[in-house]
Amino acid sequence: MKKYYLIQAFVLFVGTIVSWLAVNNDFARFYGLEGTIFKIENCITPNPILTPCFYGAIGFFGALGFSLLLLKKERIDQKFLHEKYLSWFLFGGTIFGFSNFTKIYLDYFHGSQIGCSGSPMTNPFLTPCFYGSVIFLLSFLTSCVILWKEKKGY
Repeated sequence: MKKYYLIQAFVLFVGTIVSWLAVNNDFARFYGLEGTIFKIENCITPNPILTPCFYGAIGFFGALGFSLLLLKKERIDQKFLHEKYLSWFLFGGTIFGFSNFTKIYLDYFHGSQIGCSGSPMTNPFLTPCFYGSVIFLLSFLTSCVILWKEKKGY
């Protein structure tokens, strides 16, 4: 079973790296345009702190930390219970990600060429929002496999 927990932690690690790289790019673009990261109103692009990408990155980081704690737990009953909590969180992250992606997708087909963070967009399927949504989904599915295997006693 440990390999499934490692796979889950690895997928969340990838999600954390991808999301924080996107947030870093957003902050660099915002700072280049505004000259500060503290401006909230009357901005050329949204402040990255106000974008779904930033909150998705925080979610990935928290889920990664929680998954690493699960690797250390010894008691199966505790692991199962905490994996359930993580699974619900990952389900929420998946819904959050795909609902934001749906907004970007619909905006794109109504003529918008700008993503939610103010970055230029040529294809909504090449945005960090889509990548994060898919990684949240993979993390959730991995969690479901872990719960299923734990329940079966593998």
